[in-house]
Amino acid sequence: MANRFLSPPKLSFPANASAEFDGASYIQTNEEFAFVNSEYTISFWAYLNSSNTGLYPTPFQNGAYNEGGIQPFYFEASDYIRMAHNIDGGNAVYGSAIGMAHDEWFFITFTFDGTSVRSYKDGSLVATNGIAAPSTNFFDAKIGGGVANTYWDGNLANVAIWNRALSSDEINSVMWKSYDGLTPSETSGLQAWYSLDDITSPAASLANMEQLAADKDLSIENKAAITAAINALS
Repeated sequence: MANRFLSPPKLSFPANASAEFDGASYIQTNEEFAFVNSEYTISFWAYLNSSNTGLYPTPFQNGAYNEGGIQPFYFEASDYIRMAHNIDGGNAVYGSAIGMAHDEWFFITFTFDGTSVRSYKDGSLVATNGIAAPSTNFFDAKIGGGVANTYWDGNLANVAIWNRALSSDEINSVMWKSYDGLTPSETSGLQAWYSLDDITSPAASLANMEQLAADKDLSIENKAAITAAINALS
């Protein structure tokens, strides 16, 4: 399957833009994130369409089900998201579920300090669970799914991975920031940050420029020529 995501972004809150997935698309990162017997934080903004048809729509995975590694974080039963470590070749150990809903933006964070997983929703701690470290099997991470029946149908933004457990204060700080807004201390241990705000559609580029100008109370000069050039590329 081709590695792809759709544009233009359907939603602009909370990120300036986001990647829209169609329920059968994903982003192959070509990166393995090994968290064995160590710490990590994974956070992301998520919006799942009510039209989703996947069995377990998955925003991020670093090892498929029953293959070891970190099991995907996924929506289940249409109303919550949870994570699990796969150990011993596929014996899943689950952390607490985070109650969610379709057609709404949520900021989800999971931290692991070597012995406990903490689950956060919109910056607030939901639960703390003792849980074993994940398996030694790791796979190139995917954003938006990548295994049968686990594809995301909606939007994702600011998917970030650290090799340490962020504090509650740090989580609440980075929640509203772009990558460029992170402080030096907040980038400590940062392994990857996928803004997912790339605009690849010419038509989306024009809309993005217009919104940026409006936000700054400015106007675009020679808009007709710019529009014609963009339309010619569409």
